[in-house]
Amino acid sequence: MPRLLEELQAGTPVRDMNGSHIGEVRAVYGSGDARTAEFLLVYWTARGEEALVPADEAMHVGDDGVSLRQSADSYADRPAFNPGANPLLHRL
Repeated sequence: MPRLLEELQAGTPVRDMNGSHIGEVRAVYGSGDARTAEFLLVYWTARGEEALVPADEAMHVGDDGVSLRQSADSYADRPAFNPGANPLLHRL
């Protein structure tokens, strides 16, 4: 399994700080000309939709997936992903 955010594949499990499975990675995005991960596009199982999470929220990348810094409830207010909302974002 990848150890860098830039190498994550779609379907990688996402867990919150408590270890609960909360969704899966759909894509990794950079901004402008950057080739580094700035956002993870996460499909939130409970919400049934995708939303961006800043890459610095990822605390650990390992064999069991990505662990986020906070509980799932902390991300509930993240807006649903709209690909046209920020034209500077590009998929890595």
